[in-house]
Amino acid sequence: MKRILSALRVLAAKYWLPVALYGGVLVLFGWLLWWQLGTLTHGYSGQEMATLLDSTHLKNGIFQHPLNAPFTLLAHGLLYFHHNSLFAVRLTATIFGLLTLSMFYWLVRYWHGQRAAVFGSILFGTSAWFLHTSRLGTPDVLLFGVLGLTAFSVWLKHTKRSLPVLLLIFMAAAWLYVPGMIWFIVAGLLWQWRALDRVFKQHLWMVTLAGLVLLATVAPLGLAIYHDPHLAKELAGLPPLGWPQPLAVLRHIAEVPLQLIWRGPVLPTRWLGHVPVLDAFTLAMVFLGAYVYAKHAKLVRTQLLVVIVVIGTVLVGLQGDVSLTILVPFMYLLAAAGIGLLLDRWYTVFPRNPIAQSVGLGLVSLAVLAACGLGYRHYFVAWPAAPETTAAFPIPPGAPSDTIKK
Repeated sequence: MKRILSALRVLAAKYWLPVALYGGVLVLFGWLLWWQLGTLTHGYSGQEMATLLDSTHLKNGIFQHPLNAPFTLLAHGLLYFHHNSLFAVRLTATIFGLLTLSMFYWLVRYWHGQRAAVFGSILFGTSAWFLHTSRLGTPDVLLFGVLGLTAFSVWLKHTKRSLPVLLLIFMAAAWLYVPGMIWFIVAGLLWQWRALDRVFKQHLWMVTLAGLVLLATVAPLGLAIYHDPHLAKELAGLPPLGWPQPLAVLRHIAEVPLQLIWRGPVLPTRWLGHVPVLDAFTLAMVFLGAYVYAKHAKLVRTQLLVVIVVIGTVLVGLQGDVSLTILVPFMYLLAAAGIGLLLDRWYTVFPRNPIAQSVGLGLVSLAVLAACGLGYRHYFVAWPAAPETTAAFPIPPGAPSDTIKK
């Protein structure tokens, strides 16, 4: 017993600071995601109502139209605790948002170090687009899953354990239900083919288990497409009605970077006016991060990031069910890389001057804090007060129960 208590004291003395730091960050983001979650807009949107209906009726919603099943299944489970409530679909979105932040932190830390991961995660987690997406009760938050697939793929490539393979296969199979995600999964399989082949040769039992998991997970989707072939177009990220015109697609593709840096999309349910997605400081760090990656163009991570951005931009340009959400995490990953480069250069100039190092760290912290404040005011102050926002959320909190019963 004494040895156990002694070991616990050693662990507490060694890890209390990182545990306290991570706990504080988790409390901060939990507060941002759950504060006024059901009351900020004083109502709910038609998209949230449609998501609730899909999540409530498994037969008509999930089995006949199984797209975005990871979201609707989790929302269905939460409805047992908060029955027939639109609050449940918003709570579902926040859970996926927190998972996204965790994977974002891990990936940035693995690629760019601790400082870049901390600043980048705070910047991304308080950004207006992240708050809009992670607090709105729609499956759009699942598009953040490309970041999760990337993190699992990087983990698989640099580990000899078998657990990442099972998790990656299960996650890839589940995210096949998300529109547009199939292209990223195919690209990931091509990228990770050697790693998968290595693990399968070392663990033959995993081939059978992974195959069974894949078939069991994808079977409902295949059956739904068999009954309704039009679902295949939605699954590929194409518009459900008609084929897009080439010139229109090219114009929409050209608009994607403009929406990020100059004139945002007109989406009252998830954005404010024509405000650009990236603020000035974040945009500057994105350019700096792009410089870092361009300087190391031969690295696999650079090539991977280019492929993701290209596929994501084309899918957004097709004007299907794929939005800018699929690109935003990687813009903030570039911003985190830019912050990391900025601090590394500063510490290189002042390697033994703690005062100068503290000044540089303080200036970057102030800039990040200002960007965080801008994202907070955008989402919690300006957006709810806009008349367009009020009109986009006309459904009162008490309406869903009566609607579903009918």
